[in-house]
Amino acid sequence: MKVSDETTAREAIDLWRSRDSKEQLRQICPAIETLGLNQLYYESKGNNKGIIRSENAINILIQRRTEIESEFVRF
Repeated sequence: MKVSDETTAREAIDLWRSRDSKEQLRQICPAIETLGLNQLYYESKGNNKGIIRSENAINILIQRRTEIESEFVRF
């Protein structure tokens, strides 16, 4: 699933929750990388709305990644 903003980030997380933790991380990490590249593109174009959209989506995915990683610590 392509993640491009906060809404699609939340939808992707909901979709990925049915998968095991390792598979979720395999989906989240590339999505964060892609959004980071999008953010760089928007910065080069001076598109502040695009920068903020990408940044917010990245933060949502990082939060979910942190939740998953903390589950590994408990076991």
